[in-house]
Amino acid sequence: MSNNHDILLTIIVVSYNTAELTKQTIHSIFNSLINKEKWEKRLEVLVIDNGSTDNSVNEIKLLTKQFPSLKLIANKDNLGFAKANNLAARSASGKYLLLLNSDTIVQRGALEKLVSGAERNALAVSAPTLINQDLSYQAQGGDLPNLFSLINHYWLLDDLPIIGQYLPSTQKTGLNFKDLPSDGLDEETHATVIPSGWVGGTAMLVEREFWQKTGGLAEEIFMYGEDVEFCHRISKLGGKIGQIAEAKIIHLGSASSSSANALIGEIKGYLFFFEKHRPTWQMPLLKLIIKVGIALRLLIFSLIKPNPSKVQAYQAANKLF
Repeated sequence: MSNNHDILLTIIVVSYNTAELTKQTIHSIFNSLINKEKWEKRLEVLVIDNGSTDNSVNEIKLLTKQFPSLKLIANKDNLGFAKANNLAARSASGKYLLLLNSDTIVQRGALEKLVSGAERNALAVSAPTLINQDLSYQAQGGDLPNLFSLINHYWLLDDLPIIGQYLPSTQKTGLNFKDLPSDGLDEETHATVIPSGWVGGTAMLVEREFWQKTGGLAEEIFMYGEDVEFCHRISKLGGKIGQIAEAKIIHLGSASSSSANALIGEIKGYLFFFEKHRPTWQMPLLKLIIKVGIALRLLIFSLIKPNPSKVQAYQAANKLF
């Protein structure tokens, strides 16, 4: 393995009972490299297993023999997403840290474009374009939470024709993204930046200097919402945040968590965020905004576009209030 001073990128993958998915992600990391000879010397991959009860640890140990730059950290318990990433980051050597979900498939050149885009544009935090398996766009990031951006998100105002795309929203749907035409720039370094208030922890690149200044992710959040809160603290330090359009990573989405858990985690994340970063008088209004949004979606998914699984998820979320 290369000298630690030569490492440019440390990729951190938190694994929990996703042996086959994690293996697929690891293979995709190394298969995605355009310039393997150059990048394999400047890359390390840290898989931190959160006490899996499947065969994850043994399977990943086998892969460390195939990939010398791959290391395994095996926890006895499930520490949660934030705490596991913070723990792994203490062992990281790279100038940049990439938090990468275990249910992702890195596309060709994504890592090179992500890092070069961050370097060239002095981004403290950056993320790729997230795509589905059919190559359609996924939601990625959004504006930092305030009462207005949350109203637009939860009351579906950001989905209105024409004006919706111009309204600030805590969640960008990805529907307004377009493939950018190639202008002949080098495949490895071509990067177009889309400014953002926050980007998802699914695949989040952070300059290590900023990571250390913030102290990492908020460990009070077990899972979901830690990326929004982290980006807020980065912004307060003057760090720029953006998405690298040409860097693309497939996110399998619900493979590692249920939609109900994700929704409840998202709402808990907003409650934590407002309690920590917004005036006290805004909390009742935040709860009202979310409750109205839940009622609206229950109406839609019960009568207009029937979807029993989403109804169940929003009914579960409604019990938070």
